[in-house]
Amino acid sequence: MRTNKRHIVWIMVSVGIVVCAWLLPGQAISQQRYVTGMNASDSTGGTPIMAPFHRSDHVLLEHPGAPERVDTSVKPVVKWDRVAISFGSLAAAVGLFHVYQSNAWWKNDRTRFHVIEDPDYQAEFDKFGHTFGAYYSSHFFDEAYTWAGMDSATSTLLAAFSGALWEFYVEIEDGFASQWGFSRGDAKADILGATMFLARNRIPFLRNFQYKWSYFPSNKYLENKPDIPGQSLNFIEDYGGQAYWFCFDIHGMLPEGLKQYWPKWLNLALGASGEYLEPLDNAHPDHIFDLRHKAWQISLDYDIGKLLPDWDNGIWQFFKRGIDYWHFPAPAFRFYPEKRFFILYPFRMSIG
Repeated sequence: MRTNKRHIVWIMVSVGIVVCAWLLPGQAISQQRYVTGMNASDSTGGTPIMAPFHRSDHVLLEHPGAPERVDTSVKPVVKWDRVAISFGSLAAAVGLFHVYQSNAWWKNDRTRFHVIEDPDYQAEFDKFGHTFGAYYSSHFFDEAYTWAGMDSATSTLLAAFSGALWEFYVEIEDGFASQWGFSRGDAKADILGATMFLARNRIPFLRNFQYKWSYFPSNKYLENKPDIPGQSLNFIEDYGGQAYWFCFDIHGMLPEGLKQYWPKWLNLALGASGEYLEPLDNAHPDHIFDLRHKAWQISLDYDIGKLLPDWDNGIWQFFKRGIDYWHFPAPAFRFYPEKRFFILYPFRMSIG
């Protein structure tokens, strides 16, 4: 009964965050990310050039040399041909990914739907991955809906719902797999990731934070030793090679008088990784999960979008926004459970 109450409270909090974020004014969305440029004939203001993959709603835009943000109040117009292309492309991508996952995880492994609890699996590190999966999926849904001409409130809400629904579908499929099962913990992490995406895009202060992912293949992956015999190991399940980062935009949070002392492109990050997530038969013979644990580190983080050229091209801007979710190799200090300094994490060159 206590568990059921906890689930209900958790769901109510998530729904409350979604509703509050959705009801925020239309201006409460990202500013610079969706600017492609200004009309060359008007260097002091100009008309925004709305290229593919860029927002076209009531958004505060910045242009070079402008001391203040300018509200252009561009009215969103839904383009139904782009709606068809977007939904067709998303359906094709989901279908291809379903085929891939079916062959990798669920093929010849079907049974009646069942629920499992897996708090010890991967030392719960997999919950970081489920959160990121919904978070990053929501981004691409948002890009597609925005390109189709939807306003920010509609786009981000539908994107978060779509990201959560996609990840929830994967959980349902796991529920029909004899070696897996529907995990309520995984499902909550999926909803959390989608909720984080919506809140970050609707609450200005939260844009000072980003959830990122980094990856370097583990020995488990390189030696192709999955936990379940017969499973096709892939980088999505290679938790031993993954790390997840909560990144802080220090420049954005500093007072105006101090911003000049901190580079715009340099952030700080708190990261979690999984250690000793090797195949189960290689773990402790009596307690197979004993060796598995989470490790925590702090690291420098780069805002690559601010380092790359700001070309006025929709595809290029789409690419820049996409890699904003990747944490690139950087110096890092692990403070738990042991102290170790990494020269360029995730590469394993370390001191200590």
